[in-house]
Amino acid sequence: MKRTSILIPLLLSAGAFADIRPVTMGPAFDWPVPAGWKKETIPFPLDFAPDLKHDGLEELRFAPDFFKPEAPGYWSYAFVWWLKDKKMPSAEALSDELTQYFKGLSMAVGGKKYQFDPARFRAEIRDSKKGYRGTADLYDAFTTGKPLSLSIEGRRVVCAAQDRRAVLFLLSPKPAGDPIWKELRERSQSFRCSPKG
Repeated sequence: MKRTSILIPLLLSAGAFADIRPVTMGPAFDWPVPAGWKKETIPFPLDFAPDLKHDGLEELRFAPDFFKPEAPGYWSYAFVWWLKDKKMPSAEALSDELTQYFKGLSMAVGGKKYQFDPARFRAEIRDSKKGYRGTADLYDAFTTGKPLSLSIEGRRVVCAAQDRRAVLFLLSPKPAGDPIWKELRERSQSFRCSPKG
């Protein structure tokens, strides 16, 4: 199957990557890519957010037509941080890290094309019974340059056999009852620590 990159070409065109590093992480996880969705893998440290001090990789799943403002899947995606870290990040740490993440991503992709207010970038994560929930305020640095607010759901998974910590994120600007959230939650539930044998 041909791999279609989403973020890397955009970041390369923005000069965000000094080099592309090979992804070598040892034992793999299982996370299917549904028809019409795209995937991307980026190793830590992330060039657009180098202050995130994780050891591992980020694996992403993008809804169809992610870049089209009029599409059902606009800015709707899931990603997992597959970490060698010994400690699972807290809600407070995730709030800080996602603030840095979205600010860095926006500046790397659209900082030369659009004007962004640095004070707008803010993520807030709180723990819930089923994992965590939150919001992020950022910009659509890829397409419109306009302010964007995302709802966030996620969960943390200890993958003991692989000695990894998995932090799953589901993100969309769509309201809670929108059909895209059913698809995003299916992405979360389809994640498995171990590949199918």
